[in-house]
Amino acid sequence: MNCDSCGSRFTDGVQCGLCKKHYDFPCAQISESGWRKLGVERRAVWKCTTCRGRASPAPATPTPDPPSLENIMKEIQALKAHLTGLPTLVEDVKSIKSEISEMKLSCEFLSGKIDDFATKISAIEARVSSLEDLSENVSTLQSDVGMLKLQLAVNDQRSRLNNVEIKGVPEKPNENLFTVIEAIGNAVNFSIPKSQINYLYRIQVSNTKEKSIVVNFVNRYVKEDFVASARAIKTLSTADVGFKSVSRRIFVNDHLTADMKLLLNKTKLRAKEFNFSYVWVKYSKIHVRKSDSSRVFLVNKEEDLNKMV
Repeated sequence: MNCDSCGSRFTDGVQCGLCKKHYDFPCAQISESGWRKLGVERRAVWKCTTCRGRASPAPATPTPDPPSLENIMKEIQALKAHLTGLPTLVEDVKSIKSEISEMKLSCEFLSGKIDDFATKISAIEARVSSLEDLSENVSTLQSDVGMLKLQLAVNDQRSRLNNVEIKGVPEKPNENLFTVIEAIGNAVNFSIPKSQINYLYRIQVSNTKEKSIVVNFVNRYVKEDFVASARAIKTLSTADVGFKSVSRRIFVNDHLTADMKLLLNKTKLRAKEFNFSYVWVKYSKIHVRKSDSSRVFLVNKEEDLNKMV
């Protein structure tokens, strides 16, 4: 039940014999042991502080008529009714005095303990304050490191804006990669002048023995046009570039960092889970679109995947 004074919930308390309200022991200003000592009869007539202090009704305006025996008896009965709680009040006072004496003894004993605790708490507070300062510094450093890592990742990807990664072309001894790129250009109907190629090389594909070809173009817009032309040919294969003995698909994509490739894979899984129709990479950025009528948005970091719902 709830205390009618403070509203706190309690399981054991007192009940006023007059207003019938329930109070917990602190609000009733009586201890549990004091309440138990009252006994059943005295607990039944126990009054809360509100009922005890309730003012007596104002006396009736005297009349010039002489007092009658009936009026005198009524006054006596009213007085007896007011004095009904007096024995209980006296007992309550005695109980309170006893509890105060006990509390004084307890306070004297606890005073020394409190002083010891205060000293220890002061030392602990000083250590906690020091740890809080250290924790704040660590949080700041972690935030700075996170920002630096993100900036490095952005810069790393930006440095590859002119790069194309070509997967699926078998590696041959003494191969001429310029010739391979020229053959791919012819297969996708896009002429690649040698002057537009800054450098090209092979890199190991993660978790495989294969090596893809990385082409660095002098002009980024030439690179974008080449990628667009290659993607338009959905059936581009090794047979189209002179590898008659091997038949496999050739993929021409932006040269993404390892982190961006991982983010792209997670984006594709998320798109499949939530029925997104389009996921593509352009200008080394991951684009997604749920349907033809939906807006396009970028996925720059893993937290952006939460937008795909």
